[in-house]
Amino acid sequence: MTPTPPLFVAHDVSDLLNAVPTLFGFRPSESLVAVATHGPRRRFGFRLRLDVPEHAHVAEVADLVVSHLRHQGAEGAILVALTAHQDLALDLLDAIHARLGGIELVVRVRADGQRYWTDALGSPADGVAYETSGHHRAIVHAVAAGQQILPDRDALADRFAVTAGDRRVWLEHAAAAILAEVVPQVARCGPDELAGAGLAVVEPILERLMSGRRASDADLLRVAAWVSSIAVRDAVWSQLTRENAPDLLQALTQVCGSVVPPFEPAVLSLTAFAAWLTGDGAQALMAVERALRADPSYSMALIILDVLQAGVSPAHWSGFETGETGLSRHG
Repeated sequence: MTPTPPLFVAHDVSDLLNAVPTLFGFRPSESLVAVATHGPRRRFGFRLRLDVPEHAHVAEVADLVVSHLRHQGAEGAILVALTAHQDLALDLLDAIHARLGGIELVVRVRADGQRYWTDALGSPADGVAYETSGHHRAIVHAVAAGQQILPDRDALADRFAVTAGDRRVWLEHAAAAILAEVVPQVARCGPDELAGAGLAVVEPILERLMSGRRASDADLLRVAAWVSSIAVRDAVWSQLTRENAPDLLQALTQVCGSVVPPFEPAVLSLTAFAAWLTGDGAQALMAVERALRADPSYSMALIILDVLQAGVSPAHWSGFETGETGLSRHG
């Protein structure tokens, strides 16, 4: 799940298959994709990707997919099974189709990377040949709008991998220096002053990152250190909106690339929330899972995990009742 790409009209199944990477920011394989559609023009809304299950878990996965589609208010559904195991794909699509009820099945497709099959009248039994291309219109439109299309899910996971080796040693030393800088500043703040003091440091760095400029490791660690304070974290959290979430996700992901203990849970939870607001469930889950590996009881991460597992739509988020948005949307 990713920020909605610029308007692209899929004229046929080949177009649809080429557009799938723009929905997630990477090229799925051995995956089930479900997309909720809305209105007479069948505009794309919520989308999810799951690993293709074993036969024993087909019914369970079908229940999960339909439950999420219903929670998202889907009027129609597009189902795509991308796998070399076509018998399994057929069973999976049949199981989901049987459970859709009042949700219109717009199209169901199974594809193995070279050929695809649909239920369309006259569709050949041996499938239709197709090609995927990085130069397809859907990809070109998405990249031109600033979206990065990664080769696979592992490449996406690397964004949230724990830093190792010499760089980790360097970052740990730098984090200790930043902590020595931040702690006295925090100690001088009264309870009502801490959020403002933290935002005075954090906001300019995030604004710089949101505008596409770079920041030093020291500044990235300053953000992570300050938002580790609940008051500062919540002040940043309160400024997250669906409008600025794509840019803040970009900024916070860069912070995550440099964060080391003990600063991980807060910034990764904020990143997960920003990803959820953009509709990017894949990145949200990766970020929240790393936050919980760092601190299994971190409450914000647990809340976001519940939201993701329940399939709650970001359309339900109306923001905090207090506080004005200070972080502007760039782009």
